[in-house]
Amino acid sequence: MVRQNSLAANIVVVLTLILLVFCAFAGAQDSTGRPTRTPKPPRVNPSKNPPPKVIKTPPPAPTVIFTVLTEPAESEVILNGNRRGVSNAEGKFVIEKLALGQYLVEVKKEGFHPGSRIFNAGTESPTLVFKLEPALEDVVKEFDELIAAGNLLTPDSRNALQLVTQLSEKYPTRPEILRMRGVLATKLIDTAQPTILNSVKNWRKVAQDEMAHALAAATKATELKSEDLRIQAEAAYLRAIVALRNWQTVGAADGLTTAQSELDKVLTLDASYAPAVYQTGIVKLYANDLSGAEAAFVKTLQMEPQWFVGYTGMGAVYYETKRYKESIEAYRKAVALNPTSAAALAGVGLARAVKGDKDGIKDMERAVQLDATSGVPNLCLGMFFAQSKKSKERNRAVQEFKTAIQKNAGNLEFQNVRAEQFITDLQKRK
Repeated sequence: MVRQNSLAANIVVVLTLILLVFCAFAGAQDSTGRPTRTPKPPRVNPSKNPPPKVIKTPPPAPTVIFTVLTEPAESEVILNGNRRGVSNAEGKFVIEKLALGQYLVEVKKEGFHPGSRIFNAGTESPTLVFKLEPALEDVVKEFDELIAAGNLLTPDSRNALQLVTQLSEKYPTRPEILRMRGVLATKLIDTAQPTILNSVKNWRKVAQDEMAHALAAATKATELKSEDLRIQAEAAYLRAIVALRNWQTVGAADGLTTAQSELDKVLTLDASYAPAVYQTGIVKLYANDLSGAEAAFVKTLQMEPQWFVGYTGMGAVYYETKRYKESIEAYRKAVALNPTSAAALAGVGLARAVKGDKDGIKDMERAVQLDATSGVPNLCLGMFFAQSKKSKERNRAVQEFKTAIQKNAGNLEFQNVRAEQFITDLQKRK
């Protein structure tokens, strides 16, 4: 029985193998029953069909952020000869990505000397600072020409003050500009010197507009060179004499006070400034401060012993304080220093006549002839004859006072109100 089962199993195995062979043979045939062949893969020629290359992207080149700071702002920036742009209103220019390497950096702006330097991007700080120097050669030459021509403040043409003012706004600390300011300040104050000197020695000859022009020049000089104490003193002196002249001519109520205040400023700045010392004496004489006037005239003569006006002032103080002998001596010294001074000669004559010397009248009459434009000799004659008990002489005094007032229309030698008061008093005595 076992043998039969083994035989049956073998038969099954054989049949299975036959079936597998048949299937394989049938699958290798085409539709005609012929067996098919498996196609061979095509041959590839590597020289005609190369495999695709793998492209490797190189890393980006290193760069830096490059900054240029310029003074002045809005300057042109050039790298290696190529214009790259202009700095902004704050003077800043930036290149976001500048390749590493060496560059020639230049900065330019009209009116300034260009600046340049070699810059190694990557090894140096990426910020460069340029401070351009102004190109002032042409304006310096123009300034010197204006100074030489005397065009300091000339309003109807280009002048040195306009030029310096413009340049000072742009370059306030440049040495060239500081030099210009100093030169112009000196020239301006120099133009005021004749006015200052004449205000002492020839007061009537100094016109009011001349004083105003001198003061304007001195004021500009102080603005240009504020640290110069002498210029400040001279400007204050000119303010003082302008105030005094205004008091004389238009009766400015605060004229004497303002004049004295400015003179005090002068002497605080420069106690040895003789014109201010002398004018202090004049102001105090007008204010009837006789002791103050005397002290000022004494100091004037200590500093300037050749100033005849100092002796004239002393003569007036001595006369008002009834020291007639000293008055005569002072006036005579004034005449010796300036024989053309009608006021000094008239003063000698008045003091002599009051002392009883009749030749004093001749001195006063000679003074009238010496300077027909001065009212002082007539005032002195009127003051002398006003003391007379004779009606005829008092009448002459009235006439002399009227003549003195007529000659002294601007109150420049004395206050006409004084002569007018004499006339009023004389008329009351009739």
